[in-house]
Amino acid sequence: MKIRNLVAVLVVCFLTFGSAPDSLSQAAPKKTAEKAEVVYSCPMHPEVTSDKPGKCSKCGMNLVLEETAKSAGTQATSASENIATAESLLTEAKNSLMKEGKYSCCIEDACDECALAHQSCPCANNLIAGKDVCTQCYGGWQRGEGAVKGVNVKDVKLGNGHKH
Repeated sequence: MKIRNLVAVLVVCFLTFGSAPDSLSQAAPKKTAEKAEVVYSCPMHPEVTSDKPGKCSKCGMNLVLEETAKSAGTQATSASENIATAESLLTEAKNSLMKEGKYSCCIEDACDECALAHQSCPCANNLIAGKDVCTQCYGGWQRGEGAVKGVNVKDVKLGNGHKH
């Protein structure tokens, strides 16, 4: 029974502290080295990243190696890094929604408004049906960025029916 208790104490110590109590183990120096993560990104589109070399999905440029240190401590992250990460995650989410048939944007550079507001984009389907589109899509059409062939910019409506 005492062996069971000793094993239980050791298991709790390992789970809690990552090692056996000092009286039961030889003290080994703890490693505090940072783990480096290999990331390749596009010089023109930093939100396009990969864990291996390749080409940017937006412009075709070669992805460039950048080393980012990851540590368990509190490493400061710049605002631009946070924005790049957010853009990358949003693009990934929109691509997933497109594959699921839930995201059909009507402008060339797919809008963020619909994805952020309700995790889908009906704007292309709405436009084809003569209904209104979100404000970001409407603005895109006004700038000449429409992506639905055969639609005249004058037919693009921004109305109260498309709420976020």
